[in-house]
Amino acid sequence: MSPSLVRGFHFPAEPITLRPWTGSPAGPGVYIEPGVLATPETVAIPFTQPEPGVVRLAWDPEASVQRLVTEAYVPAGRPWHSRLAVPSGWIPSAVREALLRASVAPRLRAEGFPGWPVESLVEDIRTIVRAAEAASGRRRSPEPLWPGGHTWAAVLSHDFDSLDAFRHDRWKALAEIEEAHGLRSSWHVCSEHLPAAFRALETLAARGHEIAWHGPRHDYRFAFRPTERIRREAAAAALSLGAFAPRGFRSPNFLRTPGLLAGLEDVFGYDSSARDTAAELFGAPGRQGCCTVFPFFHGRLLELPVTIPDDLSIRCLYGDDAERIATVQAGKLGWIRSRAGMALALTHPESWISVTPGALKAYGKLVEAVAADPDAWRALPRDVEAWWRGRSGAPT
Repeated sequence: MSPSLVRGFHFPAEPITLRPWTGSPAGPGVYIEPGVLATPETVAIPFTQPEPGVVRLAWDPEASVQRLVTEAYVPAGRPWHSRLAVPSGWIPSAVREALLRASVAPRLRAEGFPGWPVESLVEDIRTIVRAAEAASGRRRSPEPLWPGGHTWAAVLSHDFDSLDAFRHDRWKALAEIEEAHGLRSSWHVCSEHLPAAFRALETLAARGHEIAWHGPRHDYRFAFRPTERIRREAAAAALSLGAFAPRGFRSPNFLRTPGLLAGLEDVFGYDSSARDTAAELFGAPGRQGCCTVFPFFHGRLLELPVTIPDDLSIRCLYGDDAERIATVQAGKLGWIRSRAGMALALTHPESWISVTPGALKAYGKLVEAVAADPDAWRALPRDVEAWWRGRSGAPT
């Protein structure tokens, strides 16, 4: 049985109050669609209490959250750029940035669902379930969300998209910021870059960082390969990276399909390709995202979503403005802390993305905030995976 997506979550503030509903319960399988819920402070949640000690919600919260975290609400379709035969690195950075500004920035600015940079719907549903358990008199003390008495988790990660990051040691600036504050991070690398990358990866691993996979090459097509081919390439990558005992994967350009996740299952322990709220390059209209700041399972594969607005999205909106970048990230960090969630940040050690004066300054502020909070569990993704599997009773 898969771990529950709604039970066992407890947050510092629980403002939901349930009011009885006299209509007929709609029954299981009725989804909460975007926009139905108001704020937790004002919403009235339909439920009935057919007998003492029982609370029956008039919709199925488990199915609702499943629909949201798997992004089943997003219109189906394959983005046109996923058919391109060239790696993204072959496209000049100025062209890629212009495409991102044209496609992603307007979607991030627009009103709609999921909200950006914060979408609270899944966490609101979990709070409702917690309140229902309290109203039934059957609320049990859940397992701690995070180990060691910590009240939230902080994870840092990076994607190597090109050889430039290795040829010019662009990764060093980001690693040095982290290490100056006693932190470490994960670094996702493509198989085709390994000959040039290996020395840097060995250095990072020796200094306590985690190494993970970023696909065979940084193109737009890998997620749409047949599942068996994905599984073969993932197994080959795990072997090539065997010296670093890789546990995780992030898809180039965040592109994901059910076939990709099935191909990764039982080869890697976690995927980190989802974002809680985002706009995809030339993807489905509007925004998308898994709408949660907590890990969750795709079968046996654990998802660790990126929950701090990623550097590419922020660059689309604010360029290299350190203050505006830091303000958005600090605001999201604070919200995640209030929900006892996982703040997972992503940067790219590329000359036009995160290795710029403003981006480095903003990243320094983010790292400093994480390092200064004694309530934060500062962990590598592989450590979060191990903890969440143990907490959920899922096999390694």
